[in-house]
This record gives sequence, structure tokens and C-alpha cells, in this order.
Amino acid sequence: MQNIALDTLSARERPWFAARYHGGGVHTEGIPSCQLGHQLENRTGPTPDGIFVEWHWDGTTLTVRNDRYGIYPLFYACHGGEIRISPSILHVLEGPFPKTLNEPGLAVFLRLGFFIREDTPFEHVHVLPPGSQLRWQNGKLHLHRGPRDAPMPTHPVGSFDEAVEAYAALFRQAIKRRAPDGSGFTVPISGGRDSRHILFELLQQGHKPDLTVTVRSRPPSPNEDIRIARILADTLELRHVEIDRPASYFQANLKDIELTHFCGSGHTWLLPVAAYLKGKTHTLYDGLAGSVISGGFQVNEKKLALVEAGNTRDLATHLLRENAIEPFLHSTLRPQMARRMREGLAIERLAEELEGHMEARHPLVSYIFWNRTRRGISLIPYSIMGDVEHVFCPYLDHDVFNFLMNLDASYSLGNALHDETIRRSYPEYAHLPYENKDIPRDKGQDYSAYYRRSVREFLGHFLRHPETLRSGLIRSERVWLMLMRDLLKPHCEQTWYLQPSLFILELERAARQGRSSG
Repeated sequence: MQNIALDTLSARERPWFAARYHGGGVHTEGIPSCQLGHQLENRTGPTPDGIFVEWHWDGTTLTVRNDRYGIYPLFYACHGGEIRISPSILHVLEGPFPKTLNEPGLAVFLRLGFFIREDTPFEHVHVLPPGSQLRWQNGKLHLHRGPRDAPMPTHPVGSFDEAVEAYAALFRQAIKRRAPDGSGFTVPISGGRDSRHILFELLQQGHKPDLTVTVRSRPPSPNEDIRIARILADTLELRHVEIDRPASYFQANLKDIELTHFCGSGHTWLLPVAAYLKGKTHTLYDGLAGSVISGGFQVNEKKLALVEAGNTRDLATHLLRENAIEPFLHSTLRPQMARRMREGLAIERLAEELEGHMEARHPLVSYIFWNRTRRGISLIPYSIMGDVEHVFCPYLDHDVFNFLMNLDASYSLGNALHDETIRRSYPEYAHLPYENKDIPRDKGQDYSAYYRRSVREFLGHFLRHPETLRSGLIRSERVWLMLMRDLLKPHCEQTWYLQPSLFILELERAARQGRSSG
């Protein structure tokens, strides 16, 4: 089990570009032309397949475009005749524009853990929409948004068996289109279906990874990923590396906030993998969106009933309350901030977004993909793993995506379709188990010590940054008391309040620094 330091990654290493129109001329800074991600040939539409963003400044016009899904993040701000763009929000925040908070967007984010649409924490900073073309010339911005619909497949299926056969063939084609170039590549593996499907198909096509990796989760966790990955690696005779959880949960949260551009949460577990792989591989395969579009991840009967009734407001309320963070927000935000980021504002914002998905073939799957997957989970392969040159996501192959997003719900909900596709395609591996989600969580002997260290480090953070005790957003004195309470307990439990508290404090600090630089 390898212990990896997290200080090898930095959002400041990401490229950026700025142009300012003033006095009839344009002054530019940064990299004038840039291509990030990868583009693949698309014979059925105008937008290239693959996940990418690119920009080009020709001396008079800035042109920017991105992939069909808007998966590769690009932040931009256009204000007062200046435009700034970058895959890192930190570079954009250096522009001379007001760093006012996006209160409706934050009201949703603090409850869901991800932003929706093109929201960011800041009113004047946006994310490039899916399939967009942006043009800036002489201080004027023109943005063309691409369509979000998934075209119907040329040959629709009429039965579950046909769906399995079509899925297997399309996924095989997706891997062929993303075949490694012969040099080293890496496949992270877990106890689930997405990474296994990718791994089996690569092997079937004669591509053996140079490296597979799995990370040990922080407590409490039964670490089923480790158990299953060992079985897979031993059976398939793969080189496998097990990477330990972050040594410091507090430092991992700080790094997570930075690398996800104040737009993500809960990705601390993968930071040691990103640090370990930096400089070791240039091609990675990721299962992004697999469980969502293959099996309706996070879809249940209660949510489906609300969709059937067209009750987007009650659905929004239900989704926003799933994380049970409302009491924390009421007690910890400053009263004025709590009113400005009230639950009702979040419900209105989310209900409006849900309305836009009600005509989709699978409204819930559509909402989850275009928001949670696109704005939250995608930050793993294309921000946290941003140092890897090529990160392939075969489930986002255009043909695979169109097929699954238009499949009859009775085929695609649950894991039946994905399980059967994997079983029939690779019968020699059908005996290999998946993770057992019924195993009780194991706190482990060092559970209390692990979180007690994060409490001590958070207290030290307050002392190093005394301005946080005067926060205008959060009642720092309440957070301080919670930290002292947990430090004095005989057994320190998981510090659930650490991430949202630290996020708010770091957001306030970024806004303050942005104002001074602007």
C-alpha cells in the first residue's frame, strides 16, 4: 500500500488566456492557442467525438469551442471589455470584475454538492455550455449553444436481448476508436461494472494495461474496491498498485477545493491516485457516466413517481434534502447569508432546471447526466487527473451515448442490462464477483486518530489565517466550537462538517483575493 504526497498537483499549472479591448486596441496575455483533451472523428455529426476544449486567438478574434457534452471544463468571464478563459477558475478570478457571489447557484450547490447548468460560485464567472462556440471580438461576446438532445439510433432495438447485443457491439466499437497507441496506459479498477467493462474489452482487443490502480477509502469503509481489484488483477495477471487514502483528510479537502475550482466536493479519495500517476502515464481510461446511462444510477421509485406526475417542485425539494445538510446551513451560515441562500431559492432554481428535462426519454437520467455527471463527477478525469495527457471515456462515445439515452427504460434501469452485456461478452470472467454493498462499514483501529488529526489541522488553519474568524459568510465561532468538541471527545467521529465549512471559508478567501487583484 503506497502512501502518496498530494503536493505535486496545482491548478495554477493550467493554461489561460486574457484579452482586453481598450482605446481601439486589444492587449492580450497568456497562451493564444490551446487544445486540451482529445478529438476523434465523428462521421455522423458536425461536432468531433471525444472530450476536449480548444481556443485560438488570431489577432482580432478569440474563438473557443468544446465537446458535445461540455465535459471538459472551461471557465470564462467577460466584463468591461475584457475576457478571461481557463480550465482553472483561479486564473479567471484574476480579472478586474466584481467577485460577487452567485447566490442562487450556491444555494443549490451547498445542498447538492455540485452546480447545475453553467453556474459557478461567482456571478460573473461561467462554464462553457455543452457543444458551444464562443467568439469574442473588440470587447463583444457571442455565444452559440449546442443542442442537448441525443439523436435516435439508426437501428432501434425491440427486445432486451437485442439491447444487450447492440450495447456490446457499440462498446466494442467505442474501445476500438480509443485504442491505446502502443505506449503505456493505465486503467483504474474498482468493484463495480464500469471499469471492469473497459478492462475486459481492452484485453479482448489485445491491449493489456501497463498498470492498474485502486485506492483505499478513508474510514468507515469495507474497502470492497481493494478486495475485488485484487481478484481481478490476480486472475488477469495484471500489474496492480494499491494506493493508500490521503494521509491528511484536511489537506485533501483543501486540495480538492482547489483542483475542482470551487465546483466539486467529495473527490478527496482520488487525489493520491492523481499524484501517483503524474509523470507515470499519458493515457488513462475512465468509466465516466457508465453507471448513469447504463443503469439509471441514483434513480428510484419515489423520484420516478414525481417525474410521472410532472411535479418538478417536489422533486427538486426531495433532491435538495437528500444530503440532510439543511440544519448545518441554518446553524452555521451567518443569518444574512442563510436568508440569501435559503432553501426556497434553491428549489426554484433546481425545479426550473428539471423542467428542461421532462421531455427527455429518461428525464431523471437526463438531469443526472447533464448536471451531476457533467458538472461534478467529470471533474475527476478532467481536473483532478488534468496532468494525464489522454483520458478516454468510452461510455461517452457518441454512438454509445445516443443508444443508451434512447433505450426503453425497462431495459436500462437497474444493473440488468450492464451485467448481462458483460456476462455475455466475456463469459470466461463471468464467475468474478462484484463488490458486496451489504458488508458493514469498518471503522478500523485508526478511525478516531484519522479524523482527530483533521480537527487539529483545521484548528491550526484558523490560527494561521485569523481573518477566517471574522468571516462574513459563516459563523466561524460555531465551527471552532464543533472542532473543540470533537478534539475533546474520547473517540473522534467522522468530521462531516469539515468540507462545507472549509469550502465556504476558502471561497470567501478567493473572492477577497480576486477583488484585490482586480
